[in-house]
Amino acid sequence: MKIVIIGLPQAGQQQLFSLLTGMPLETIGQKPMEAQPGACEVRDPRVKKLVELYKPKKTAYTRIDYLLLPDFTLQGPTKDLVFSQLRNADEICWVARAESAETDVANFASEMILNDLMLVEKRLETIAKDQHKKFSDLKEKEKQLMELCKKQLEGEKPLRELSLAEEQRKCLRAYQFFTFKPVFLVINVLEDQIRDQTISQKISQKTNYPAIQLSAGLEQEISSLDESERPTFMQEMGIDEPALVKMNRIAFFGLGLISFFTVGEDEVRAWPLRKGALAPEAGSVIHSDIEKGFVRAEMFKYDDLISTGSEAKLKELGKFHLKGRDYIVDDGDILSFRFNV
Repeated sequence: MKIVIIGLPQAGQQQLFSLLTGMPLETIGQKPMEAQPGACEVRDPRVKKLVELYKPKKTAYTRIDYLLLPDFTLQGPTKDLVFSQLRNADEICWVARAESAETDVANFASEMILNDLMLVEKRLETIAKDQHKKFSDLKEKEKQLMELCKKQLEGEKPLRELSLAEEQRKCLRAYQFFTFKPVFLVINVLEDQIRDQTISQKISQKTNYPAIQLSAGLEQEISSLDESERPTFMQEMGIDEPALVKMNRIAFFGLGLISFFTVGEDEVRAWPLRKGALAPEAGSVIHSDIEKGFVRAEMFKYDDLISTGSEAKLKELGKFHLKGRDYIVDDGDILSFRFNV
């Protein structure tokens, strides 16, 4: 899964990418016309609680891949690169300064809608040319879907807001439409604005995108502190947790992912999983052999474990379960697998 970070010049996307990935700003600044890859951990607070309980030798968080794109402009040599990477992205993170966010986001959304509309019209032309041939039911369904998309886009609405059957959604994913992808906003505010959470709320309501606000400078200050010093500093600033942590969670769930956990004295680990996936698919995230030889999964809930304090107590209360192949994994499930290959 790949999330692209993009914005207008001086919006703060380079500093944000540096904070997320640990890549120095100096290194990023050496390649402003290139797409630059990086990754970071999703600091799920539940992992920290599990570590306190199990005291494992190793801890592993889920990781997210980010790609920093050159500044978003509609002219110049990087335009084709930017649009190509946007087309291949799984999710888009638009970075904007608070004072111009609404206008910037509206212009970006309009450009994405226009490009998708051009692609839909081109596809409809191709289907029309094929009508002299035997017109299959599949082509007729595609034609109807493209006409539905055209109407949506002409109404200046993104394709992600359409109510579609899974078969239709699968078809649209193949086209890599810009407006079918999840988008979230990062609003870069001044340090003295960080307590005013209404800034991102208002922008989110007007743009219809989830938004999180942060001060890139303040986040830089937090990340430079020793971990023991951060809680006091954040409390003084009125911050409950670093905005980067919240951002990663928004990005993670925007991708349609959930987390399940494996626990023990050797390791506590968070694993990413497609929402709605069955237990064997969860096993395959760990190793393909688990899915191939799946027998059953032992499962208990994170919330139940935290409220009772131990696996032994969960078993006493009947909250330790065995699940088969048809079990749909929930966010926060703690799993171990029995398999035979």
